[in-house]
Order: sequence, then structure tokens, then C-alpha cells
Amino acid sequence: MAVSKARTISRDDLIAGIAALPIGVVAGVTGVGGGEYRAPVLLSLLRNVRYTIAGNLLAGVLVGISTALLRGAFVQPLDTMLLAATMVVGSLPGAYGGAILARRTPSKWLKGLLAGILAITALRLLLFESPTPGSFAFGPEQALLGLGVGLGIGLISGLLGVAGGEYRIPALILIFGLPSIVAGTISSLVSLPQQLVGFWKHRQMGQATRKTLRLAVIMGVVGIAGVGLGVALLQRTTNATVTKILASLMLLAAAQIAWEIRSPDVMEESGTRPGSSSRDPEP
Repeated sequence: MAVSKARTISRDDLIAGIAALPIGVVAGVTGVGGGEYRAPVLLSLLRNVRYTIAGNLLAGVLVGISTALLRGAFVQPLDTMLLAATMVVGSLPGAYGGAILARRTPSKWLKGLLAGILAITALRLLLFESPTPGSFAFGPEQALLGLGVGLGIGLISGLLGVAGGEYRIPALILIFGLPSIVAGTISSLVSLPQQLVGFWKHRQMGQATRKTLRLAVIMGVVGIAGVGLGVALLQRTTNATVTKILASLMLLAAAQIAWEIRSPDVMEESGTRPGSSSRDPEP
């Protein structure tokens, strides 16, 4: 009778787990999903941009669920929840379309645009006074703005495989006047459906291999522990502190994206057409 061998923890599993903990702490403190920081780790382990996007989305769902629950996303005031709902509605077609465009879009111009948006918004948060948070009232104007913002950030999520918190949270602060902590909490809730839709579409296109799923689950589960630590730290911080941390992380993410522009993506470097299906062998 054959004896099944127990699976051993690989070097890649360890790297993914170690990297996931501090990223989870950042998610717990700021509400961002941490996709921009998971992506380089996954890319170095998977060596495939499309697999990295799929894995990043799945890990983001796991981290996002824990962030939303631990930060109290489901006990926010009704008007705030209505804004979140409209952003979700806008984000779903955006995430679906972004996943499709990810197979066809050259990365350099897109990365340059996103890095520029991140840098400008971060400097705006750091150098200029943000709107004073007050009571938020949901109405037709907020609904239209929420749909538009949700659509745009959903598109970014599907294209890059990230939750989009670095773009969504500043929008919630600057456009809707929400406090930084509330904005991060709502952002983690809104990110869940769009990441699920993006992951589902990428998996449908054959971009979620066994190794991709394994590393994504490891980063997601370890990230949950990090989120718990981050939320504990959040109890001792103020909105102003969270805004400064968020802006600093946005500048780091912008610098990272700008650096990546210098070299072609793995898929483009290997000569695979953006619209063609990737069939890299599973290690």
C-alpha cells in the first residue's frame, strides 16, 4: 500500500509567510490592502505577471475580510454604508474590465500614470491641510461620485491585482471628507467584491495555478495575523498620524512602480503577446 508523503514547507512558502506579516500590519493600521507590497514578493516567487495578479487578488480578499471585520466596517453609520454600497456597484464592472484589459495593455504607460497619481495625491495629503472631517450625508451627488470613483478604482484593481486602497482612501478623504480611519475601514469593505470579481475572471482565464493559490493563501492567512497587530496599534493613533503613514506608503508605492518601468514585465520580456494565454509550467 502506497504511503502518502507529507508536504514539506518550501523556501518559497517561508518567504511568502515572512513577507506577509508586516504587510498585514500596514493593512490593519491604514486600511490599504497591501497589494503593491505583496506583488514584488509574488512576482519573484512565481516569475509570471499574470499569476502574480491572480494570487495578489486572492490574498487581498483574505486580508480585506479580516481588516473589515476587525476595524468594524459593518457597524458604520447608514450614510457611510450607502456610499460604500455605491462604490461597490461601480467597482464590479471596473474590476471585470480591468482583468480583461490586463491581458492586452502594455504596462509601461499604465504604471507611469498610476505612479504619478499616487505621488501627486500623497504630496497633497502631506503638504496641504485635508478637509476637516464632519458629519457625512449621503445624497444623489455622493451617489454619482461614488459610482465614478468605484468604477475607476475597480479598473485599477482588475488591471494590477491590487485592492486599490492607496487610491480609494485619499478619494474618500479628499472628495467625501471622511476621517482617515473611517476611510480606511470603508475602503477595506469596498475592496472585497471587486477583488473577488477580478480573481474569478483571472482564474477563468487559467491564471491561478496550484502554486499561485498556495502562496496566495499563505500570504493571506499570515497577513490576517498582521492585521490583528495593526488594528491593535490603530487604537493608539490619530487620524492625522494615519494620514501621514498612508501618504508615506503611497510615495513608496509610487517609487516602486516607477522603478519597475525601467525593465519590461516578465511576460513581455519573454515575448508573450499581452493578449495570448500564458502556459508557464508549474514548478
